Amino acid sequence: MATLTYITYMKKVLLVLLLAAITTFAQTTNMCNDARNLTSEGKFDQAAEVYKKLIAIDPDDSGSLTNLAWCYLELKRYKEAADTARKAILIEPKEYVAHNNLGYALIMLDEFEAAIDPLRASIKINGTYEKSRGNLIIALLKLDRNEEAITELRGAIQSYPKKITYRRQLVGLLMQGGKFSDAISDLEELVKLEPYHADHYSALGAAYASIGQSAKSLEAFRQATILEPENANHLRNLAFAQSVEGKTNEAIMTFEQILVKNPKDFDAVFGIATRYSNLGQLDEALNFGRQALSLRPDSGQAMMLVAMTFVSKGDKESARQYLPKLKALNPNNAEILKKALATK
Repeated sequence: MATLTYITYMKKVLLVLLLAAITTFAQTTNMCNDARNLTSEGKFDQAAEVYKKLIAIDPDDSGSLTNLAWCYLELKRYKEAADTARKAILIEPKEYVAHNNLGYALIMLDEFEAAIDPLRASIKINGTYEKSRGNLIIALLKLDRNEEAITELRGAIQSYPKKITYRRQLVGLLMQGGKFSDAISDLEELVKLEPYHADHYSALGAAYASIGQSAKSLEAFRQATILEPENANHLRNLAFAQSVEGKTNEAIMTFEQILVKNPKDFDAVFGIATRYSNLGQLDEALNFGRQALSLRPDSGQAMMLVAMTFVSKGDKESARQYLPKLKALNPNNAEILKKALATK
């Protein structure tokens, strides 16, 4: 009889425990749903309080710790985010989101070197988690570790070939580092992905020019001006490319397009003067050279062009007046002018 009573008692105890477990599970499930709804509504401060309650129920809940760290990140409470992410990682070392949260928090705390390891750990655990790679690239760039950033960007492009942001960053780094030939294939891909982006064509033109492919450079700059016909920088680049290809008259016309919008654009005025000088049209060269010098009276280049044009026209006395000031601006050019004045 006593045995039956004990069995009945244990059944009641187990039932109570089961009901308590079910109740706790239901409560935590509801709390998790509430937290998710709050974050989707952007109420991260309220969501953080819910996650704190979940962690109080189960201190080893790495998922709630990871989500709490995320809430702290959204609230710009970066120190708390880093501390919370570390706790999540201690409980579950393979929680790649927690590693990323820690890395991003450290970036926001300007601890870029410290951010590298957790971000690399996140990528090692889950190489498809894009946020970690993007944050790692940010940290590397902040540290001026550009070669490593280039490697990571190439990896990101391989994983996400249509993600234009990574290719833009890569091109910028390559161009900044003078690796123009390396940048060309990525620039060619960029103009395919964004055919209406004039700056891509302009950068491609500069890259082609740097490796001596002047014809391709010209076409790239021409395309940039087609897309943005009033952009003075694109027009200026086109004019220089036309000059390299021997299209001097076309270059003059392109510079003139700039002057329509801005008659006081020194580079365009001086560019025209230089091209007329190259063509041997000395009166036109002198006219535009003087205009350039009026816009920038201390331009040694414009002064030299005007002086040498006077020499070419046989008017050495007019050229001589520029010699004293040219000595102060550009001694080398002054010596060249002095020798030109000395010849018979």
